[in-house]
Amino acid sequence: MTAAFRPGAWSAWRRGRPFVAGLLLTLGGLELICVSWVGLGFLRFTGAAGAASWALGALFVVAGVTTWRNPALRYFSGVLAAVLSLVSLVAANLGGLLLGFLLTAIGSALALAWVPRQAPSAQEEA
Repeated sequence: MTAAFRPGAWSAWRRGRPFVAGLLLTLGGLELICVSWVGLGFLRFTGAAGAASWALGALFVVAGVTTWRNPALRYFSGVLAAVLSLVSLVAANLGGLLLGFLLTAIGSALALAWVPRQAPSAQEEA
């Protein structure tokens, strides 16, 4: 068996990084893209708002993946996502009909609040 398939590897990987924050940032970015792409039938998101939705959505996906791949950059990703989530309210159709804004705002807050677990010291074990 390789190290990637050992039991508990997934949960150990997930606990070692801000997983939920990255998930919410990625889902919020995909939601922004999907709302502008699909258009919901009755709304046509073209022009500057459609382009902003694609650009902001891509940046949110990159921020989410960055929090997964490199947890040390969680502050940079979290601050970037917090600012961009506020920008999405104005530039991208109310932040993807508010759902994308809520996902990315909560994801950025979780990325900023996440603290890695410290290994127990010798004094704590005794």
